[in-house]
Amino acid sequence: MSQYEDIVVIADQIQNDLRPITFELLGAAQTLAAKLNVKVRAIVMGHNLGSIPQELIHNGADSVYVVDQPELAEYTTLTYRRAAISVIESFPRPPHIAICGATTLGRDLAPRIASHFETGLTADCTELDIGDYEHKGRADPSKMGTYNNCLYAIRPSFGESLKARILGPWKNPQMATARTGALIPFPTDTTRTGDIIPIKVKFEDSDFRVKVIETVREVSDALDLIRAKVIVSGGFGLGGAEGFEVVKDLASAFKESAVGSSRKAVDSGWIPYSHQVGQTGKTVRPVLYIALGISGAIQHRVGMSNSGTIIAVNKDEKAPIFQFAHYGIVGDLYEIAPLLKEQFKKTMAS
Repeated sequence: MSQYEDIVVIADQIQNDLRPITFELLGAAQTLAAKLNVKVRAIVMGHNLGSIPQELIHNGADSVYVVDQPELAEYTTLTYRRAAISVIESFPRPPHIAICGATTLGRDLAPRIASHFETGLTADCTELDIGDYEHKGRADPSKMGTYNNCLYAIRPSFGESLKARILGPWKNPQMATARTGALIPFPTDTTRTGDIIPIKVKFEDSDFRVKVIETVREVSDALDLIRAKVIVSGGFGLGGAEGFEVVKDLASAFKESAVGSSRKAVDSGWIPYSHQVGQTGKTVRPVLYIALGISGAIQHRVGMSNSGTIIAVNKDEKAPIFQFAHYGIVGDLYEIAPLLKEQFKKTMAS
């Protein structure tokens, strides 16, 4: 038996649909758990959750704690905080590590859980690891000593030019949120089995100070960037909003494709923020990423560098994107994009 407690993953679901970050967190948690010789526990909250607990087992959870109550049908900060803390406090000891997605839900909920347990929280991580740490005691002599098997919460720093490794081993659970698309999901295995534990939470009147009157969700026929297998992105080199018609046209050549953009194109008002890839946008990991007119600044690179294959088209042969693209084409994107579409269609038809 390990001397450490298990790792907890807070599942992220909307309308009883697990978000991709949950599967990525489970993959990372299993990697960490193997190093600590512990298990992965998932916590899922909502109402009429159906097969979600079993889906979590199939995707990496060893056990699932289920809070399925009408009060949790819609996300509100205080009810979900109460539910998550109640589950964690039902454990004999606090978990060694607890991780959430850096989503709207996770960014709201994780700090409140961390505050309750008076522990640290590292936000927007791109990597998670386990390692040791020796505290010299210079800033705080009371913490001097060697700490084993700490959570290494790794995230970009200094304008994405460096990686910061952040630790907080003084108290458990050690906590972090992770960006969607940054971690590798656990491979789905429908033969996996595990324990599903229902939990009944007693809410207090103070948990209902905020009431959801109406929920308006964006409706789009376009495939979400996170789920797309092919992403065609446009940058400032398009020259204007009309340039995204070329981007969309090339994307239409592929199944399960989506249109992305650089921050500069979004800031120019050429395309909505929901398409932005990069440091302040979405982190993606498609099979194929095609960049049209994107220079490849580090802020954009951090959001797409883990793509399977990267093809860059830019008229500036010194553009930074050519340093990390698998294939680079120097030339006019308006001439090259139609040729790429034609060639891809021929290849897929053969």
